[in-house]
Amino acid sequence: MKRSLVLCLTTAFLLSTAHRAPAPISEETRTPAPEQSAKPKPKRQTSSPQPKSEAAVNRKPFNIPQSQMTASATSQHGGYEASKAIDGNANTMWHTPFNELWFGVPLVSLPQSIMLNLGGTYNVTALHYLPRQDGYLNGAISSYRVYVSTDGSNFTLIKAGSWASDQTEKTATFAPTKASYIRLEAVAAYAGYASAAELNVTATR
Repeated sequence: MKRSLVLCLTTAFLLSTAHRAPAPISEETRTPAPEQSAKPKPKRQTSSPQPKSEAAVNRKPFNIPQSQMTASATSQHGGYEASKAIDGNANTMWHTPFNELWFGVPLVSLPQSIMLNLGGTYNVTALHYLPRQDGYLNGAISSYRVYVSTDGSNFTLIKAGSWASDQTEKTATFAPTKASYIRLEAVAAYAGYASAAELNVTATR
């Protein structure tokens, strides 16, 4: 009897497990990792142009204002003073003395010179010479010397040369030289005179 009961229970258990549906196998789904956003590349720093230093600005060549200069000469005719060479007027001029009655005869012989007080101390680099502009060539300097000084007494020769005897502006250039005074000497000139309509000096501070 007991054996029959055990047999029935065993059979019933086996039948119940045989009809039970297998548990579904769940696949593990991985949650995708969030995409890392690409970091923006840092912008390249473009260097803005640096302002020019005061020293660099001062090295730029410029013409010394005629208004701050004074002029003197070894000789000059009345009405044709040395100051007329730095008055900004090309129709006036410095001219060495001449005889009013015998215009073709110079009253002084060359060399003659004109000196400029620059009104300050500069590194001078060029002297610009404009001959008379009235249609005559008398006094147009054809052979010259340029001297500089820091005290107005002791002068140093820095340039010598020749220019064509015409009415175009001439320039004597030289290495930057410290000067407070500059002197143009006419060694030879048309008809034995010396003259200048305008003089300008290029320099750096």
